[in-house]
Amino acid sequence: MIYRQPSFGERIVLACGVARRLLLHLFRPGRIRASHALRQGACRRCGACCRLVTTCPYVCEEQGMTACSRHKRTRLPNCVNFPIDRRDLADRDRVAPHEPCGFSW
Repeated sequence: MIYRQPSFGERIVLACGVARRLLLHLFRPGRIRASHALRQGACRRCGACCRLVTTCPYVCEEQGMTACSRHKRTRLPNCVNFPIDRRDLADRDRVAPHEPCGFSW
């Protein structure tokens, strides 16, 4: 899969999304649970969410699918909770607009 390199301005928007998800994880876990209850679909393991601001150092490719070397251990809150809502899907689509996410609301 080919990932689009976000511009500097887009990276700032994407970094704000990372901060928003971290703050929601810390201060609004009930909102995350409520949103996940409404979420449909499953992860397609495309890896776009692993490349939002920069490429995650734990991401690796296995048989054409993206994998996380930390998946069976402790993962970062942003990884566990992604996507929380439609805004996260919009952020993800900045990096991989031609590959749809498996999640929807």
